[in-house]
Amino acid sequence: MAEQQEISIWFFCGILMLAYGVVLVATGLTEIHHPPPTVLAELQPTLWWGVLLSLFGGFYTIRFRPGKG
Repeated sequence: MAEQQEISIWFFCGILMLAYGVVLVATGLTEIHHPPPTVLAELQPTLWWGVLLSLFGGFYTIRFRPGKG
C-alpha cells in the first residue's frame, strides 16, 4: 500500500510568489526606458519587487517541495 504524502501550503505560496515575481520582473524590464509618471519611478520599484518576490518564491518552492526527504 502506497503511503500518501502531505504537500505543504508553503510550497504553493512559493509557486505564487515566484509567478508574481517573474511577471513583475518582466514588467519592470519593459518600464526601464519608459518609466511611469510616478514619484521616484527612476528607482525602478517594479523591477526590484519582482526580483525580491522571485528570490523568496524560489526559496519557498525549493525548500518545501514535495518528495524531498
